[in-house]
Amino acid sequence: MNPTCEVFCAGNAVVDVLARPVDGLAAPGASQPLEDVVLGPGGNGVNTAIALARLGIRVALAAPVGEDRLGEILRQAVRAEGVDNSNVISFKEGRTSVSMVLVDSSGERRLLHFRGANAHFSARHLNWDLVKGARLFHYASAFALPSFDGAPLAETMGRARQIGCLTSMNPCWDLSGRWLPLIEPALAYVDYFYPNQEEGRQLTGETGLRAIAERLHQAGVKTVIVKLGSAGCYVDGPEGGFSCPGFEVRAIDTTGAGDCFAAAFLAAICRDSSLIEAARFANAAGALATLSMGGGDSAPTREQVLEFLTNRAGRSGAGLEREPGPYIGRHRGS
Repeated sequence: MNPTCEVFCAGNAVVDVLARPVDGLAAPGASQPLEDVVLGPGGNGVNTAIALARLGIRVALAAPVGEDRLGEILRQAVRAEGVDNSNVISFKEGRTSVSMVLVDSSGERRLLHFRGANAHFSARHLNWDLVKGARLFHYASAFALPSFDGAPLAETMGRARQIGCLTSMNPCWDLSGRWLPLIEPALAYVDYFYPNQEEGRQLTGETGLRAIAERLHQAGVKTVIVKLGSAGCYVDGPEGGFSCPGFEVRAIDTTGAGDCFAAAFLAAICRDSSLIEAARFANAAGALATLSMGGGDSAPTREQVLEFLTNRAGRSGAGLEREPGPYIGRHRGS
């Protein structure tokens, strides 16, 4: 195994500027008071890499930044977490990506996004010497990095699988509205796929959790993990499907919670946990990520997740609902 990398994480990099509460906008020319404003690391790639590192996983990040002050802020942020940032690429062609995140009183958010350097990052920028020996290759930003769409993503996931990595993919919202055709060729090489329920509906045309999973299985995905926010998740793998309930918390900001969930699920797989154990661990990490402002900065440590689970023992996860599926065989991550 690569001594510096258990998970190779490729994805976007964004500086987030978060403001709360924003339940509406003031009239033009008027001022609007805020309770909190935060500047921090963001983007699916950065959030996932930081979360993995805090969960005790050796992780390398491949992501784009601009040759500017914000790019250096992101480099320093991931380096400070122990993430290998040697494959973070600086681009002269574009400035570092920025999102203005408007968080309402319930913790939900609206984003104003500048794509910047993320528009220039492609599969040819990946350092495959870092990938070799990694246990897992995670693509964190389907639809957010346009140069990966279509054949390049299929080639990337296929190559990772060929050299012996387990593979996983997290979809973002497809602003182009094309959805499945952009990533379907790559799904044949994906072991773990993490859509939320609405992304699953857009990808498959289905609304039921099992129907979403069935359609994605047909495309080649081995294990589908549908994120359900505070309701937990639905997992459907080679041995069937089950629902794992979430944890009730008073959410402050949901930014990055889905990335933290995916990171925690991957961290559990790296430790040879069962899918049920991975789902519960990921639900806990995702819940904890909503308790403070920010994406990467809100990710909990492994110790915090374990303490949370100990304190909540018997209050969630005991009600797992199993659904037998037609996919027979031992799961690679079990």
